[in-house]
Amino acid sequence: MKLDIQALGRALRGRRVAAAMVLLLLVAAFLQLNTMRLPWRGAMAGERAAPAANAQLARYRAQEQAKPVTGIRDNLSGLTYSPHTNTLFAVINRPPSVAELSTRGELLRLMPLDGADDPEGIAHIEGNWFAVADERRNRVHWVEIVPGVRQVVLTQGQSLALGDAEIKNFGVEGLSWDGQRRQLVAVTEKWPMRVLRINLPAFSPGAGVSPPVAIESWGPADPTGLPTTDLASVEVDPRTGNLLLLGEESSVLYEYDRNGDLAGMMPLWAGESGLERTIPQPEGVAMDGAGALYLVSEPNLFYRFEKRS
Repeated sequence: MKLDIQALGRALRGRRVAAAMVLLLLVAAFLQLNTMRLPWRGAMAGERAAPAANAQLARYRAQEQAKPVTGIRDNLSGLTYSPHTNTLFAVINRPPSVAELSTRGELLRLMPLDGADDPEGIAHIEGNWFAVADERRNRVHWVEIVPGVRQVVLTQGQSLALGDAEIKNFGVEGLSWDGQRRQLVAVTEKWPMRVLRINLPAFSPGAGVSPPVAIESWGPADPTGLPTTDLASVEVDPRTGNLLLLGEESSVLYEYDRNGDLAGMMPLWAGESGLERTIPQPEGVAMDGAGALYLVSEPNLFYRFEKRS
């Protein structure tokens, strides 16, 4: 067989050109993806850049997951951790109630919440004092929940009105207390989706006088806004002061530092964060002083996450 050297050269050159074109297309695709606004890229970069300054959410794994809270049938919502009792407190909007849970998700007591219309958020302040958010009325109430009490009455304590909600069922959705800065942090779900910092420098719950407050809006440094379509809950990391923002529709927990930069992200999807199944309708998040994370979802599911060493 006669070998046509010229034909072979043309074929090889053609293959080299095709290979080069494929390589160029791959590089272009990579550059395009690299410039897209992908929140998990910022999260991973933030954790590498400053591992001591954030919760390192990528290292958290589920230790308890999808555990039904026996004694609660539906509407489990906002969540907070009390170092005073080493227990968790949650709210239920229908019927309005406060539940005390162990850190393993067992129901310790269930208390009717008298005077509430649509409780969605709760935050431990100090001692036996808590703030409770009534979404429909867009109001925050301070209440004392002492050991052994079987009913909580909102009308007996101080309260703070946050103005008329543009849509009645989209008022304040979640609460957290920043004890270091004496700030109550509140989130509204959507339309508009907002993060509010309520400064209470001299406030003492139970003093009997509603405090004068300064309310400021917080926003991320990214001008395109938060990478979520709603906010279901908020928690202030007691170790760093960073904000943990829970998106219910995206099933993602986002962490932002005090400058508004995305520092981490924790997907709550099947196959991520040690989860066997995606968390359905996550509604409340809390963190204890050791960094353990707790989540509740409707109707009555409990989750606990710990950081992998």
